[in-house]
Amino acid sequence: MLQQIKNLTRHSFIYTVSTFIQRAQGLVMLPVYTDTSFIATRSAYGDYILVYTFIAFMNVFYLYGIDAAFLRYFFLGRHSQKDIYRSAIQVLLSSALLSSIVVFLAAEPLADVIFNAPGYAFFIKIAAGILFFDTLCNLPYLILRAEERSVTFAALRTGRFILELALNLYFVVYLKTGVKGILYANLTAAIINLLVLIPYQWPYLRGRFKMAVVRDLLHFGLPMLPNGLAYLVVELSDRYLMTHLLDKDTVGEYGANYKFGTLMLLLVTAFRTAWQPFFLKIAKQDDARKIYARVMTYFVLGAALVVVSGSLMVEYVAAISYAPGKTLLGREYWRGIIIIPVILSSYLLYGMYVNLTVGIYIKQYSRWMALFTGLAAVTNIASNLYLMPAYGMIGAAWATLAAYAVMMLSIFIFNQRVYPVRYEYGRIGLILGFSVFALSVYYIYQPDFLLRLGIVLLMIILFTNPWFLKKDEWRYLRTLYRRVSGGEETS
Repeated sequence: MLQQIKNLTRHSFIYTVSTFIQRAQGLVMLPVYTDTSFIATRSAYGDYILVYTFIAFMNVFYLYGIDAAFLRYFFLGRHSQKDIYRSAIQVLLSSALLSSIVVFLAAEPLADVIFNAPGYAFFIKIAAGILFFDTLCNLPYLILRAEERSVTFAALRTGRFILELALNLYFVVYLKTGVKGILYANLTAAIINLLVLIPYQWPYLRGRFKMAVVRDLLHFGLPMLPNGLAYLVVELSDRYLMTHLLDKDTVGEYGANYKFGTLMLLLVTAFRTAWQPFFLKIAKQDDARKIYARVMTYFVLGAALVVVSGSLMVEYVAAISYAPGKTLLGREYWRGIIIIPVILSSYLLYGMYVNLTVGIYIKQYSRWMALFTGLAAVTNIASNLYLMPAYGMIGAAWATLAAYAVMMLSIFIFNQRVYPVRYEYGRIGLILGFSVFALSVYYIYQPDFLLRLGIVLLMIILFTNPWFLKKDEWRYLRTLYRRVSGGEETS
């Protein structure tokens, strides 16, 4: 079991690095985006947040569950893998082209709704192109995941990141084109990325288009559409509500600090990238459920360490100076740092939700996922309508946490009915309990640096010793320590 989890961890680590590199462009560029020399105001940064919120929302419509269905039938389907790929890519090409045409033609009214102001249609037109090319890039990356070619996956993701970063520096820093420059960079990188991916999908394009495959993909994938939309309400609605309930300056401040919180989302996304092929591949093993339970414990431990350490140290990271008078997070945005621990905690709960999807995929209950995310969406909107006017951006962060808690708990209850797994509740409870304690100390006492460092070190000590670890885990850690220290030859 540990060997299989070790393989999952290895692929997850590679995906973590590549996903962070590819999706952290907004975080890496944060010192530039929050520097008034390049994006003049918090309101302008709010425009950036809103247009990319729109892109993220539309991604669900462009894919409509075909990506999840493709991965499921690639492993457990009754058709050849090449036929599945050829059918899926042809359907996505047609629907993505039609969708982008509609978005392009409807840019003016869409922009009025999204930005609550006229004059932003150009942003939506560029977004239509980004959505088209990114949609076509999705399935080739799924092929690399399915084939467990994590190194190639990471290399391609890294290449796109470097390209997009260079283009951002050119458009935003050199030409000073502001938010438009960010969109230009993204669109150019998406087109080049699609061209680079052609050789990796070429063998699968030799398959045949089959309506039977399309029917299977739609049967599994379309029920995921309401789920995806409800999830995006949880994830993104606070920005749009904030535009109306508060102001666009607050949207910019909230969005900039939210970028730090999405560090956990990047880790969860990377974990999910490795997790879905892994749990589908071992689903028929006798000890599959024991492995799923152990993975949940390891995930919660790793994620909790990120939440605690990130929450306690982020203020010092944000204030790092990289040039005279310039910090990693612009000083105008520091007031929003208070939301980061809550957002990190929200994504820990989302990671637990991802762990709990095993029964949904294996037993083909995808239609029920809309219920879990729907409950979370209702919780999010209702909480935001009350908490945001009363408490500002921290109220929006707490609404997000409440929504993810509802989503995680509801899928847990359902999953235990259709595919029960005996999770290690005692160990998970201890980890989460310590995390709550650490964050309570942070919010109530605002401790100094040494005490914060002490809390992080205490967490590491508590959860890497024999009273917490099982015998096989302790034995493995001791063997690993001897190898690292040179006491034993590595194999």
